[in-house]
Amino acid sequence: MPANGAWKGRSMSCRTATSCIFVSTYSIRFSTTFRKRPMAAQTHAISGRRAYGFSLALLACVIWGLFPIAAKSVLLELDVHTLNFYRFALAGALLLPFMYSRRQLDILKRSREPNVRMRMFLCAALLIANYFFYANGVKRVTPEGTQILIQLATILLLLSGVFFFGEVFTRRQWLGCAVFVIGLVAFFHPRILIMLEGVDSYGIGMGLIVLAAVSWTSYAILQKQLLSHMTSSQVMIVIYLLGTAAFLPFAHPAQISSLDTPTILVLVFCGASTVLGAGSFAEALAHLEASRVSAVLATLPLFTVGFMWFFSQWPQFSIEAEPMTPGTVAGAVLVVFGALMVARTSESGRPADLPDEPHGAG
Repeated sequence: MPANGAWKGRSMSCRTATSCIFVSTYSIRFSTTFRKRPMAAQTHAISGRRAYGFSLALLACVIWGLFPIAAKSVLLELDVHTLNFYRFALAGALLLPFMYSRRQLDILKRSREPNVRMRMFLCAALLIANYFFYANGVKRVTPEGTQILIQLATILLLLSGVFFFGEVFTRRQWLGCAVFVIGLVAFFHPRILIMLEGVDSYGIGMGLIVLAAVSWTSYAILQKQLLSHMTSSQVMIVIYLLGTAAFLPFAHPAQISSLDTPTILVLVFCGASTVLGAGSFAEALAHLEASRVSAVLATLPLFTVGFMWFFSQWPQFSIEAEPMTPGTVAGAVLVVFGALMVARTSESGRPADLPDEPHGAG
């Protein structure tokens, strides 16, 4: 990018980081205001077509498992802001006709209350921050490392129910948190040793992914409050439009003309993955128990590790893979196992809350 573009990127980085901290604080305030006590267990009727539901959950894992690889490959050709601009724009272009066909565009009527509109803008700001931090992080971190570390968002979301909403964790879930942390340390142990001598680009990327996880957790908390006023699709279309407008001044849409056909297709996948992954996930919940869907989603890092191993066999594949040692493999397995222990149904039988879009990154 030219010098002025780089300056705009640094300026946006500072403003986005400050905004993320600000809106995260207010999202917690809104959440504690509108949800004074733990929510009652929510149940939903399922069709019983478990094989179909399981296949849809697997499809969501495939889509989200491929996403960090696709995003990193596009970032070899495009800057972060242009990628995010196209992600929001393409997702909005796919979702808008669907909503029109179902007559769900009465958004202004549903968001007349000032508090609802304020929460909508805060929700959008948080997801925009999530996209910004995630894209900058995956640019510096391997796809496997990104997928492992972003699992922190799921743990933070579940822990928020304990610390802010008075929900109760079982002993197994607390043990799962400990296993998850041990897995993170084991997976990133070689990188941590390097960072002890000085923070490198990979270390900065890890910090950005953590910020992406925090901003997504705050977004997910706040989005739950909006769902009592409008549908999930209505919330997302507003966010997609605001996200497109937010990244447009910093993006270079004309860069797409210099891309070859495979890269353009990967870029389209990056935009479509948000809608397709969320659609598969939501449909899976209609046919399979939430606890079983959460169990499938907990294996998401293993999909990315497997895809990276597969693509690395091709000589033309230029994305650096995470060096796999017995320690890093064990760490990845522990992260998955820990997340599974935390997200699975508690002893009381209540399934863990599942977000509409795991990590907001796919």
